This record gives sequence, C-alpha cells and structure tokens, in this order.
Amino acid sequence: MKKIAICMFIDAMGWEIIKDRPFLKDLLPHRYRVGMQFGYSSTAIPTILTGEKPTVHKHLSFYYYAPEKSPFKLMKRLGLGLLPSFIAERWRVRHILSKLVAKYYGFTGYFEMYAMPFTRLPFFDYIEKKDIFVPGGLSPVKNLADVLEEKRIPYHITNWRLQESQNIDAIIQDVRKGEISFAFLYTAAMDGLLHRVTKDGAEIDTKMEWYDKNIRRVISEVEAVYQDIYFAVFSDHGMTTLTGVVDVKRDVEKLGFQFGKDYAAVYDSTMARLWFLRDLARDPILETLHKIPHAHVLDEKELVKYSIDFEDHMYGQTILLMDPGWQIAPGDMGLNALPAMHGFAPEHEDSYAALLSSDPVDIELNCVDDYFRLMTGRMDTL
Repeated sequence: MKKIAICMFIDAMGWEIIKDRPFLKDLLPHRYRVGMQFGYSSTAIPTILTGEKPTVHKHLSFYYYAPEKSPFKLMKRLGLGLLPSFIAERWRVRHILSKLVAKYYGFTGYFEMYAMPFTRLPFFDYIEKKDIFVPGGLSPVKNLADVLEEKRIPYHITNWRLQESQNIDAIIQDVRKGEISFAFLYTAAMDGLLHRVTKDGAEIDTKMEWYDKNIRRVISEVEAVYQDIYFAVFSDHGMTTLTGVVDVKRDVEKLGFQFGKDYAAVYDSTMARLWFLRDLARDPILETLHKIPHAHVLDEKELVKYSIDFEDHMYGQTILLMDPGWQIAPGDMGLNALPAMHGFAPEHEDSYAALLSSDPVDIELNCVDDYFRLMTGRMDTL
C-alpha cells in the first residue's frame, strides 16, 4: 500500500477567514484554531519548519543591529545615501538593488531591502541570507528538510520562488511518478491579497475558490497513485484591517539624538525595535515610547511569553508593539500603511492561524510550532 502525507501552507489564511466558510469541509473536516507565533512570516515560517521558538532558531524580523558584520557597508562606498528621495524610495529601484546585493553576496534566501534608508543600512545585518526550506537552511537548528533527509523519506518541498500555479503543477508531476512519500506545498499569494483588500474583500472568496479547485485537483491526482493519504492545510497567522497610523519614527527623531551613535532603531509595520548605544539616550527615548498612542512597550513577561527574550537583545533592547489595526508609517518596511497587516498581539482574534486536516489531530495544537510535531509524527507512519 503506497502512503503519502501532504501538508499545504496557505500564508495568512487565518481562523477568522476560514471559520465560517465551507472551504473543503468534505475533504478536511477536522478544523482547529491555532495560536500565532509573535512576529511576521519571517518568524512564523522558521518556527513551522523547525518546531522551535525564535530564541532558538534566531529569526524574528529581517533586520537586526550588527554594524560590525553588516553586508550593507558597500552602500556607503557606492554613495547610495546621496540618491534623491524620489529615486531612493521607489520600490522598483530597491527591488533591483536587492537582487544585485543578493547576487553579490551569494544570498539564497528571501531578500528585500524594503524601505530602510540607505544611510542606515550599514548599521544592520539581515537574517534570512540562506534558503530556509532546503537542508541546512536553518543550521545549526534542523529544519523539515533535514529531518526528511535523516529519515530517508523521499519528499517534495515547494520552490518558494515560483508562482502558486507552478508549484501546484510541480507537486502533481512528482505525485504522478509515485516516488515521494511526503510533501510540503507552500503558497503565499493569499497574504499579498489580504494586505491589499483586507479579510472582507470580495476577492477573498474568489481566491478561496481557486484554492478549493486546485487542492481537489491535487488530491484527485494523489488518489490515482496512492492508497493511504493524509492531507492537511494550515496557515501562520490572520490579517487585521487598518485602523490608523502613527509616526513613531518622527517622535523618536525629534528628540535630536544621533542615529548610529546614540541609538539605533528599526521601524517595522507593527513594532519599533530600539537599541541604546549611549546611556544618555535611553530614558528620553523610553519616555517618548511610553507616550506613543495606540501602542505599548513590551515588558519582560511578554518577551518571555512570546519567546522573543533574546539574551543578547538581538532584535532590540526595547520593543514597542502597536495595538491591533494601528500601523507605523512611514517605516522601514514601507513608507505607507497597507489596508491590512499582521504582526500584532497573538491573542487578538484576527491573529489566530488555522489547521484543516483529513484525519483527527492527536497532538495539542497551541501554536504554529506544533505543526512540526504533526508533520514529523506523520513521517513516522509512512
């Protein structure tokens, strides 16, 4: 009897999006609300691929303060900081430069400079230099591919660089050969769509219908070759509609401290992360952060609770988290707020992820890191 387990990842298909839809209920009747890992997909995907928390796999946001090993020192040498803003701030320009930098350094992971000012890039390192889906991609922590290699299970893992339709075709091709026993199918387009139209957009139903049609197509192909089939669909987080914006960067900069000498900061979409390089900057900046509306500074208990209590303060000595719906703009991930965003408190209703399964799940699903135990458990039945 030929066996196969297929786990499909649909980025941003949160519980609030799926709970009232009939999506695949006949094929995947067992449905679970799952806690989100604090952070973004840059945190969640390494967590899912390793079953470990950020303090172990070391991925939270993309940028962290590390001027001594920054790959962006060439920005200063090339004088990119002198470019006029109408050029330097264009997405297409930054995207092309990101590709050039990645090629120069041999980066194989997802790499974008986003809206980080060129003058500030030399103060930071970037975490996802390697392809995190391949063997050794999250070394020294073992990822999904490492475990599959160790267990000598023939497998298929999506090439994240390809379009969703291409990855659907790719897994079908491998299924038809009948040589794989485990597959991880990664699809990311839902995340971008939700950012643009929010969870209430009419386009979401159309996209869900597309997933329904293609998942049924994959399962039909699987049933023609395999007799024992497990299929699961899961996500990493949901999406929260924009309520308003706060210019955190402006409030910090008007204090007059020098970036890179007195302090450093990264302004993500939903959190600001700061390092104090001189003691004179600490108290005034903290006082300002505590006054930021629609936000709060994470305390030590929250850092521990969210598993982001890095001993070396890798991602900031202080983290300011925005209230659900409120975004930081302008920021280093983008100059303008998006219609919807994720990365707020995991306890908020919009944050929860979802798992849909063909069979009952026999492990406790508290957070998305539990998907790893689900997948490795399924490997042991093959």
